[in-house]
Amino acid sequence: MELPHLHGIVPPLASPVGPDDAIDAAALRKLAGFLIDSGVHGLWVMGTTARFDLITDADARTAAETVVEVNAGRVPLVLNVSDMGTRRTLERASRHDDLPFDYYAALPPWYQPFSGGEVMGYFYALADALARPLVIYNAPWVCNQLSFDQIRTLAEHPRIVGVKDVNPSLFRTQDWTVPARRERDFTYLHGSDLIGTSTALGADGFVPAIGNAFPELTVALWDAARGGDEARAFRLQNQLTRLARALSFGGMLACLEACCRHRGLLDRMLPCPMASLDPEATRRVVRAIEEAGFLPEPAPEGVSA
Repeated sequence: MELPHLHGIVPPLASPVGPDDAIDAAALRKLAGFLIDSGVHGLWVMGTTARFDLITDADARTAAETVVEVNAGRVPLVLNVSDMGTRRTLERASRHDDLPFDYYAALPPWYQPFSGGEVMGYFYALADALARPLVIYNAPWVCNQLSFDQIRTLAEHPRIVGVKDVNPSLFRTQDWTVPARRERDFTYLHGSDLIGTSTALGADGFVPAIGNAFPELTVALWDAARGGDEARAFRLQNQLTRLARALSFGGMLACLEACCRHRGLLDRMLPCPMASLDPEATRRVVRAIEEAGFLPEPAPEGVSA
């Protein structure tokens, strides 16, 4: 069955920053270009990996402009515009309406618990008013996480076109089949590193933070799983799982920063008050990378890598 416009490996782009915590535009150009050239299918801009909550509004605009320039229309772009309430989110989004993003994304408001009806009303109001189609960002670290039933109900709105669902369950794509989602032109992006298994079970794509540092492996795994090469997908999934151990020697984003630095993609991506790993933890990250390897095995002859 044909894939939706938004699909595949859509990394949540990190935000390289300089010593003053301002966006390092040169490093961002390098990172975004590297990901696109590595075959990713889209970019998720100003998400949690980018620490949109710590980046200033001016720097968020700089990052958005930089990614648009580098991308030059090559892959779909999602811009996260999350904020605390309906008017605040709409106002944040409006600052970027002149840029050619394909979709806006939004978390539920996360500071205080809302009723289910209030959260649903928030997303309906956004969908009705935003200048771009809306992708729901559903994450377990916010206090108003959406239930599976709420996501499916919101999918009935014609301008709510997808979800990034950071949920470990592998049953959702089985309970909500691909044909049923296609009828609504709705994309299910799984916030999981189990790319091989979840692809086989019907996920339309993934938003893997680890894809910033190792896009070649995540793309190769997606291609193998989509192409039905179960043996290769199994091997690549095992490699990615071993490689993900590199993110376990401290805060996940601090470890990801060390991974990206090891590959020469950036120096810093953690705005204050976040801190980089200490030298010993950094060495452990590098050892884990070297032990697992980050490049995929060659694709079979006649199959694109």
